[in-house]
Amino acid sequence: MAPKTFILSTNRLENFSDGVFAIILTLLAFQFKIPKFTEGIGLMYNFSELLTVAPNLLGFIFSFFFIAVFWVNHHSLYHAVKEVNIILIWYNIHSLFWISMIPFAIAMVGNHPHLAIAAISLGIVLFMASLAAFLLFRYCYIKSTLVDETLSLETIAKGNMRNIAAIVVTLLGILVAFKWVYLSYCVYFVVIIIFIIPLKMEKRMRVFKNKIQQQTTTTIL
Repeated sequence: MAPKTFILSTNRLENFSDGVFAIILTLLAFQFKIPKFTEGIGLMYNFSELLTVAPNLLGFIFSFFFIAVFWVNHHSLYHAVKEVNIILIWYNIHSLFWISMIPFAIAMVGNHPHLAIAAISLGIVLFMASLAAFLLFRYCYIKSTLVDETLSLETIAKGNMRNIAAIVVTLLGILVAFKWVYLSYCVYFVVIIIFIIPLKMEKRMRVFKNKIQQQTTTTIL
């Protein structure tokens, strides 16, 4: 008799992952610093105090959307995966580990936004998180038979290309951070754009194609 393979449904792994994402986002919110406002002082003085926490606020906004990108892709992945094995579980844990490091890296940037070491540390975390996500998706889509057979090769190719692009961009940001710290933050932000903008463009293209097909059908009739 052949040995049994460790296979289980995706529900428990999805619930565990969603819980980790929720905790990570909560940790991000705890990093906020309350400005030291003073009553009876001019508005400009209090506004200057508000600006002192601007790096933390911008870091929260950036990391929130970055983690949201990971969650959306994670959610899409497990809609395509029909079952889970032990290898996939550890790939998933590896991915969650690096995503959970984002609040730590963002805290360093919030406290020392002008230091290269903070920007480089953030880049390394984002690079490893992107690489871990790529390895997770690559295993599911290419190295195993866990995904739904109806998933198109075009969808798989697009997902892999975006993950590879994220890895390359974050690596570029790390190199830029050695000389231009603030420019590296802009490079890291491109990763979010890579995952958000194409989705909108693809949706518009599908709508456009459907309209063309409808017009063609109407003309023929």
